[in-house]
Amino acid sequence: MYYRSRSSRRYSPMDYVMPFLILIAAGVIMILLFNLWRAVFTPAPTADAYMHVESGSVEMKTWGTEEYFNLSSDTVVMQGDELKTSADAQVIIEFLDGTIMRIDGGSSVVFDGIFEKGDIEMIEIFLEDGKVWFNKMYKDTATSNIFVKMDNINVTSDSGSIFELENDFEEVVRVMNGDQIEIEIKSMDDSKIVETEQVGVGQEIVFNDKVLDRYWQYQSPSVLAALSDGFKQSTWYEWNVAEDLEPTQFSKALGGNNEFVEVEPEVFEPSEEGEVVDGEEEVVDGEVMEPEVVEEEPEAEEDEEEKEVVVELGPLQKPVITSVQGVSDANADGFYVVTGRLATLAGTVSGADKVVVNGYTLSKFSAGDASWTYYANADFGLMVEGENTYEVYALGADGTRSESIYVKVLHQPAVVEEVPAEEPVAEPEPVVEEPVVVDEEPVAEEADSIPEDADLPGGV
Repeated sequence: MYYRSRSSRRYSPMDYVMPFLILIAAGVIMILLFNLWRAVFTPAPTADAYMHVESGSVEMKTWGTEEYFNLSSDTVVMQGDELKTSADAQVIIEFLDGTIMRIDGGSSVVFDGIFEKGDIEMIEIFLEDGKVWFNKMYKDTATSNIFVKMDNINVTSDSGSIFELENDFEEVVRVMNGDQIEIEIKSMDDSKIVETEQVGVGQEIVFNDKVLDRYWQYQSPSVLAALSDGFKQSTWYEWNVAEDLEPTQFSKALGGNNEFVEVEPEVFEPSEEGEVVDGEEEVVDGEVMEPEVVEEEPEAEEDEEEKEVVVELGPLQKPVITSVQGVSDANADGFYVVTGRLATLAGTVSGADKVVVNGYTLSKFSAGDASWTYYANADFGLMVEGENTYEVYALGADGTRSESIYVKVLHQPAVVEEVPAEEPVAEPEPVVEEPVVVDEEPVAEEADSIPEDADLPGGV
């Protein structure tokens, strides 16, 4: 009997690599499935905005609800919320990126979208009625994208600008500062865009029924005009310009851990059974029981004349500059270098009743405040290109003036390379051939008419 000797099994290199390939493939599949689940079930990252009610009141309807509730204090505005302002309202919205939006009284605004797309803040709004004012230059929010829908037009701003929109009997677009914005004119049935327009600084377009009708007939009317005097004399314009010069500062973190606080509508629960409500009588076993009258002890009478509160300001000290546009250190020449259109001067002070910058008394500074802020906006002539000097001093309650400090700011705008536009090539004018007039006179007669002393070429 013969036995075959058992030989050891030979393993190929693939046998060693295959387990690792299987693990890698399984890991890739798990990652793909996780990303797919997150894309389907996880919403896109959203951002919020903070609302400050300067005056009047606001009715708010949050996303997913049907009822409006009244607001007279600050709150958070989120994607999907709707706002209606009272006739006397002045409302300020500050988005998380620093974009400022102000809403006039009697306006209705829907926040269709507030979210981030990569590093870009996306703001989508439907202006149903009223007026809004946008400032994208306050905190250098030029990269933010604002898209506003109205009844017949869409407005897009993807660069730094200050502009105003109205939607009433007419739809109006105005640009006060910065870059131009784009307008899309929608068709009558809102199914397509029939024309686009660009509005630059100091210009406005008013879209009324006649203008829109010409667009719908593809006639491209000339609608650009300068800012109207009536608009520049309105209280709405004056309030916004004053806010752009010196924006209102308001708290944006009222809750614990610096979280936004959202105001919920106030709900009154019905009274429990047996509880006596003011104005009602308690009935026991069919008999009307008179409510027990409890005499309240009279409160101590206050002095008729209110005592004037005196704020102890302490010794007056000269102001101190802490930063200019977020930069705390000056260069070797003592200048704070600023490249944007806004230079925010921030500092501290002690014992001051007022703070004055270049002759302007800061209206938002209150007596006893420990800090002060001044906004040098180039768009309003408060900062020029090159060297700027700002004198800052404080005043005490008795009119005493502190020693002045001088803040030097060097404004160096970023250089934007402009590509020269190509000159249009003039098309050659069509050549019009003139008809040839044939002289019907006989040649012989024409030759006879030549004078004998004529200077003919080749003559002797």
